[in-house]
Order: sequence, then structure tokens, then C-alpha cells
Amino acid sequence: MGKYKNIISTIGRDNKLSRCMDAEGRIFNREELINSWKESYHERVSRNEDEIGLRLPQFGALSAIRAHWATSNSPATIVLPTGTGKSETMYATIISERIPSSLIIVPSNLLREQIFEGARHFGILPKLEMISDEVIYPTTFLYKSKVEDEEETILIDSLKEANIIVSTPGMIKKMPSPVLDTLVEKVEVVIFDEAHHLAAPDWGTVRERFSGKKILQFTATPFRNDGKKIDGKIIFNYGLALAQKAGYFKPIDFYPIQEFDERKSDEEIAKIAIKQLEEDFLENEYEHVLLARANTRKRADELYEKIYSQYKVYNPVVIHGGIPPAKRNKYLQQVKDGKSKIVVCVDMFGEGIDIPTLKIAAIHDKYKSLQITLQFIGRFARTSGNKLGNAKLITNVAMDDLKEAIDELYHQDADWNQLLNIHSNQAINKEVELGEFIGKFEKGHVKEIDLSQLKMKVSTRMFQHPSKKISVNGWKQVLDPDRTTSLINEEDFVYVFIEEIETKVVWSDQKDIVQYDYDFFVLFFDEDNGIVHINETDAGKGNRLVDSMFSEASAIKGDSIYRSLDGINRLMIGTLGLKQKPSGRISFRMFAGADIKAGISEAVASGSTKSNLFGYGYQDGGRISIGCSYKGKVWMRWVERINFWTDWCQKIGKKVLDDTINTNNILNNSLALEVIKEFPEGVPYKISMPETIEISNSSAKQLYISKEQKVFPFFQTDLKNPGLVNENLRFEFWINERKFIFEQIIYETSYSFKQIEGEELIVKSGNSTVKMTDYLYEYSPEVSFIQSDGTIVVVQENLKTVIKPKSDIELPLDSFFAIDWDEFGVDIKSESQGRGRKTDSIQYATIHNIVDQKSDIIFDDDGSGEIADVVSVKIDKEHSKVIFHLYHCKYSDGELPGARVKDLYEVCGQAEKSIMWNDNVLEIVRRMIERESKRQKDYDETRFEKGDLQTLHMLKKMVRSGFETEFEISIVQPGVSIMKITDSMKQIILATDTYLKDTYGLRLTCYFSE
Repeated sequence: MGKYKNIISTIGRDNKLSRCMDAEGRIFNREELINSWKESYHERVSRNEDEIGLRLPQFGALSAIRAHWATSNSPATIVLPTGTGKSETMYATIISERIPSSLIIVPSNLLREQIFEGARHFGILPKLEMISDEVIYPTTFLYKSKVEDEEETILIDSLKEANIIVSTPGMIKKMPSPVLDTLVEKVEVVIFDEAHHLAAPDWGTVRERFSGKKILQFTATPFRNDGKKIDGKIIFNYGLALAQKAGYFKPIDFYPIQEFDERKSDEEIAKIAIKQLEEDFLENEYEHVLLARANTRKRADELYEKIYSQYKVYNPVVIHGGIPPAKRNKYLQQVKDGKSKIVVCVDMFGEGIDIPTLKIAAIHDKYKSLQITLQFIGRFARTSGNKLGNAKLITNVAMDDLKEAIDELYHQDADWNQLLNIHSNQAINKEVELGEFIGKFEKGHVKEIDLSQLKMKVSTRMFQHPSKKISVNGWKQVLDPDRTTSLINEEDFVYVFIEEIETKVVWSDQKDIVQYDYDFFVLFFDEDNGIVHINETDAGKGNRLVDSMFSEASAIKGDSIYRSLDGINRLMIGTLGLKQKPSGRISFRMFAGADIKAGISEAVASGSTKSNLFGYGYQDGGRISIGCSYKGKVWMRWVERINFWTDWCQKIGKKVLDDTINTNNILNNSLALEVIKEFPEGVPYKISMPETIEISNSSAKQLYISKEQKVFPFFQTDLKNPGLVNENLRFEFWINERKFIFEQIIYETSYSFKQIEGEELIVKSGNSTVKMTDYLYEYSPEVSFIQSDGTIVVVQENLKTVIKPKSDIELPLDSFFAIDWDEFGVDIKSESQGRGRKTDSIQYATIHNIVDQKSDIIFDDDGSGEIADVVSVKIDKEHSKVIFHLYHCKYSDGELPGARVKDLYEVCGQAEKSIMWNDNVLEIVRRMIERESKRQKDYDETRFEKGDLQTLHMLKKMVRSGFETEFEISIVQPGVSIMKITDSMKQIILATDTYLKDTYGLRLTCYFSE
């Protein structure tokens, strides 16, 4: 280890100063020491296995540091994955650049000791024959504890003498002012090791104090622990995929499990992890150790006690800061020696501990440095004599935070797509399909652009292409091949091009200041329909691309584009542009809002040409938006992945080619807004606040009764019983069991609201307040009227939309079910079972005799803010599906079942209103959780007839993970006699059934009397 002795002295309690001395005990001065570095350092680079020296990533980082310092003293970041040799890169920088005074800042006590030991001998540089025996090793100071006042002078002298000082941010921050001032003045270079910790307050404070110095930030990931990018220019980034290719990093076998029940999550993770440990040990004789990770000491202790301690054959241990140091070190040694094969910990591994056998990570909780831990278990330890296989990651992606942690990995570094080999029988079908689709692209460029992360606005321009001739390389005539990433899938005829664009900035004439952007092109040849689709950011280049690759293609334009609107139910046109040619000059007119109806009439009746159109509606059981342009473009306000886009293009192309579709019929049957001066004729049967308010579970806006100093969230309210009184619309507003009455008045050109009954209601949002009447003006309720011929008129503000009844629709009699209510002992005038669960109520009979008792959840949701009177949920794990069934109950207006249409108005309105939950499944689950929690808090009772809060939390995770959801809606009204149903009764049932089918493709079921 060199010709000179290395002596360590202690300053204070346990600070250490390491010095080199000659045979006579003389300490070398700084000039002699730096000169020895100059004479004894010989740089070597290992370019193949036969050579010794710096690894290529180390040499690359060192070269980047030199290049950076040649032109700048600004902070620089070096990204080197775990296992590529960060420490030796630091030491090589110090000795080769002959830096007289460096401060190395590390995150933990353990790493502080390790770096001190490495720095005082320049790590393994002597073994790499890069340092001769003549070297004088650096005077190295380990600062780990405060000193007494009388020793402060010795401490300052030691700092002045030291070439390398090693400490943690917390210790630096706590230094007495004279000591810190000395350090700041003396140090030339500050090196932050594991710089992803820079988000922590102490790290930020220390970095700020040394802001005038040269700063190097070494990290295994360029993202801080708070997810933001590390400040400082990244001067060298050695990617994970490169590290794997070079053999420094092995792929990680990823075993994602989906266990939605939190009570079983830990057991499932442990079960798979132990299985992997057993297989590695018994089948492959690998000397692997299982690392189980928790986010707190308490959790680590729980995991150890309840789960891992039972696997005594593996001698499990738990290690965290709460364990006494002697015990901790003993356990750590057991792990290193292979005597303990399971270790449960919090945050002690991943930085500074060299245990190559830690190869199985069971992640029980999300924590901030998952990427670092994965790099740690995935690195390939060349110096180890142990028999080791691939690393393994086991976690539960059904848990929101753990799935989020995995998603963050992919977002931060696309290389994880290559490094994580997914082993799962539970992969969601969509993800499998996406993986198969991406797998068909040529692999050469996928490493640079991660297709799974790529999302695009859904739009297309279409070109007819009668032949199958494609010039795949034609793109090179249009785009710069040196600046373009091409991703080619010849099997599915999908071509993706991403071209880097360099442009001058508008705010300077300086030629060397430029900005970079990307142009994006996706082309898809739909062979079945003979159509080329293109989605692009530059239409001019897009046209040339189509010409160069599909030479026989011709653009599809004109009226046929509007055929793409066919099959959209309840199409509400938002904007309509018309072109006319009066006396040879082209004029353009745009219609929006209440003017749309006039625009539609003009488009259909006159010689006007539709220029562009945008609208909303329902198709395939879901809500959609769609826009069309005469010039050939169709678009939607969605962002989706490429495989979704190609499917969508095929559907659009098929419609555009269909000559049987009449675009004038589409316009005639679309919906439009009209201004009204009075409320329409008919019976108002449905009233609701705007959907965003109805489905919100937030308490950000609350209703306030000033006299009582009470606040109530909107989700405890209900609008009911709309009716016309003196030509004004009167309706009830319920907060829990309290009724308030409001009226809407429509004038010649405007409208207003006034409160008729109850204490004045105020809406509070933060510190601002507004009267409820003013709030209703801004967020007006939507009211549906049914007229004698079955026409529905929907009114909001002073605007109406008219929906004509469909002529070819029959009443769905197979959806009617006759119930013998006497058999169940039901009083047909008693609707709710109440908290006392009245056995003669309609709701009680529904819960026990109509609802499928095999449901996983049966929930009494009766009351203001209800989703429905009864909500049942069936969970089908095998097919990843959840079925919600909403039952709306209503009491009979008469003693006996009969032909009263008023028995149907409110309950049909409730059924229509509840369809909004189809698009807001997470919110329906949150609403149920909210309402159950309130019931328990207020009355110490439950709304559950079957199931519990835990099941709802599990359901929330299932929905988030992508489970398919279905809705069924039923009305329960014993007052209706199926034998006596009148035409007016048929019309309201038919209107509701049609509404459910047109929007989300749902079938209405009705439980009536014989």
C-alpha cells in the first residue's frame, strides 16, 4: 500500500484524521503531497477484459468533468448507475486534477465511514496500477461529531490541513460558525455523493452555502427524492441499458402481484418472495438473501413479527435505526456471512452497503428511492465469489402507492422497460396487447424512444391508397435521417417518425442561441379499407411523407368526411362552420351555442358547404367528442396510445367510405340549443345540478347557514320535485332532512333565481362567499320536461334542447317484473326502511328479495345526496370486472297499484340522473365511503347490508387498476300495475329506457305490481 506509513489520529470523540508520514515520522506538507500525485498517477482504461484500469463509464465521467471545468465552474451532475464505480471516479478526479481540498458529502453514517476508508487510500486505484508506490496518500478527515470548545482550534487546523473531508449534510450544517467559515473558505471542490437526496432541507442548505465553489453531484438517478430533476447540468449520463450491456447490471425479474385486499397484501408479497428464495436456493444453489422493505420502523417490526419471523429456517433478522447498534451490527454480519437469508429493513440498504447476495427485494411500502434499491440488487458484483442469479422484485401493483412507484420508474427512465422482465399471470389484457403491439416494431430504436410512454392526440387525415405498394424508406427524402428516430412496424403497417428540429429563438439575434423541438409523425396503412392515416405536428411535411411513402395515395376531402359522425347518439353540435359562394366570393360563417340551430337549417336547406364541425355525443356505450373538417381531418379531444389510435382510424375510415350514410340526415337528427323566453309545456320530472357538482365528493365548496353557523358539503344535498308555479319553475333543495325551496324565473333575454322558503343559504369556498341564488345563476340546474307526445325538452339557464321520440321503439315489456308485494308484507306507501330497518318498507323488500344476494356489497344509500336507494356491487376477479346495480325505490301515491303516471315521474328522473356515475366510477366508490363514514360517526350504525368499508377500499383499487365496470339500473314502484299501464305511463318509461340505451347502452328494468 505504498512506501509511506498511514497514521490515524482521533480528534474529539470519534472524528478521524488520516495522514501519511515518512520513516522518521515527518508529516508531508501540501506541496510535496500534490507533487507526488503528479508524479505517481498514471491513467489506465480497461477497454476489454484483459486490461486493468478505469471502466469506460468511469473514464467517460472523468473526461466529462475535465471538459466541463475547461469552460465552466457551474454545478455539474454525473449519472452513474450503482455498480459502475462512482467512488473510484471521485478519487480519480481528485488525484488526476490535483485538487488540494475537496469536501465529499454523503447521506449516511455507514457511507461516511466507507468513503473515508476508501478516500484515504484512493480506493482500488492502486490495485488498478494507476498509482505508484511513491504516492503520498491524501490527508483525509472524517467529521462525524461535534468537539468541545477547547478542541475547536484543533478541529479548524485539521480542516485546513486535510485534502479530503468526508461528512454528512446534517453535521456540516451544525458546525460552529468559525469552523464552517474556515471550511467554506478552504474547500475548492464539493462532491455530493447520492445527490438524489438534494431535495432534503439539510442538503439544500449545505449546497447553498458552498454555491461559489466547483460542485460535482454524483447520483445513480438524475431525479431527486421529490421526483424533480437534480439542479445542475448533466454532463455525463451512463444509462442503465448501457450498464446492462457492459455487464455492470443484470436484468431484474419483476413479479407484480394484484391483491386488492390490504389485509392480504403483505402475506401475498411475502409468499411470492419466499417462493423465489426457495427456488433460488434449492434449484439453482444461489446464495441469495431476501430484502423486505417497509417505510417505517413500526411497519418493519410488524412485518417481521407477523410474517417473516415464522420462516425460521432462513434465520430472519430485522435491521433499522431503532435496534441497538451492537445488535444491528451483529445482524448485519449474519446477513453478510449468509447465516441470515431474510432481512427486514426500512432504509438502510441501497447506499453504502456491499452485500452482493441481496438479490430479492420484497417491497411492501412505497418509498422515495425505489430506483436506487433496484439498481443495488441488480448490479453485477464482479469481485464476488458467490453464486448469484438475476435479481428479483416483488411488489403489489394493486396498491395505489406501489403501482405509482413502478409507474414513476418507467416515466423517469425508459431503460427500465429492458431491465424489468415481467413475470405475471395477472397482467391486464390491455397491457399485454400494448406489449405485443410494441414488440412488432423494429428494435433498433425502441431503446431511445419508449413507445409504451408515448401518447398522442387522437386525430387523422385520410388518403385513399388503391395499391399495396409502400416505399418504407421514402421518409428519408422528407425528414433528416441524422436527426430522426424511426420506429417501423411492417406487420401492422405503422410508421412512427420523431425528428429533432433546431430553430432560432425570437428573443435574440445571436446565432449560437437556438431552441430544440420535435416534429412527430405517425402513419398507418389500413389495408382492409385501402386508407392511409396520418397524425402529424407539421401538415406540410406530413403531405410530403405520404407522397414519398405511398405514391399513389390521394387525399379524402369534402362531405364524405362528415360520415364519421354516423352512429353517434344524441349528437350535440358545439360549433358549425359554413362556406358560401355568393357572387363568386367565398364567405365563411361560424355558428356556436344557441345559433347552431339556424346554422343546421342553412346547411341542410341552402347551397352552403359544411366547413368544420365539432360536437359531443354517445357511442358504443360511452361519451365521445368529435370534430370534422371539410379539408379531410377528423379528431377527438382525447390523448391515447398508438394501438388505440390505429383501431379508431379503422372505424373512422370504414364510415367515411360508406356511401349509404346521408350527412344531411345526421345534421337534421342532431341536437342544438335554443334560447327560450318561457318554460316549455309538459311535466318537469327530472332536476339535477351540473354533473361536476353532483359527482363531487369535495368539501372545498360548502353550504352555509349563517344563523346557525353550520356548513354542509354539496354531497349531502338533493334537488327534488320540480314543478311550474305561476309560469316559474319551483323546486326543493334538500340538505339531509331539511327542505329549502327555490324558484327560477325566465325573462325576455335572461333568467334569475330566488329563495322562497328556509333560512338563507350561502355557498362558501375558502374565504369567499356567495348567495345560493347567485350560485344557481352560475351553475344552473338542468330540468327535463316530458310532453304529451313523448318529446323531451331539457332546460338549463334560458336555453332548451328538444329531443324528439324515436318512432320505431317499443316498450320493453320483458324488462317489467311483477312482484307480489303482499307476500313480502310490504306497505306500498312506505318507501324507506330507515335506520330502524322497517320490514314492511319497499326498500327493505328490495334489499332482501330483489337484489341478488350473491352480491359482494349491498348498500342502503337512502337519503339526501344518494346515488340510489340501494346500491349492490358484484366483483368478478376472474374476468377483472365490477358490476354496479342501482335500485331507485318510490312509494305509491295510492293505496292500491294503479295507472297513476305521477307514480313514475320522480323515480324515472332518478334513474336517468344516476347514469352520470357510469363515467365517474371512482367517485361513486368514494361517495359510498364518505356516506358510510358519516353514518358511523353520527349514529354508530352502518349502511352496509352486506360488505364493509374494507371491501369498498379494495374496490377502489380494482377500479384504479383497470377493472372493467358495468352498470345496471332498476326502478322499484309497487304503485304501478303492469296490467293497467296507460300511454302516458309508457311514454315516461320509454323516455327513460331510451335515454339509458342511447347514452351508455344500458337496459332499464322495472319492478312493479301485477
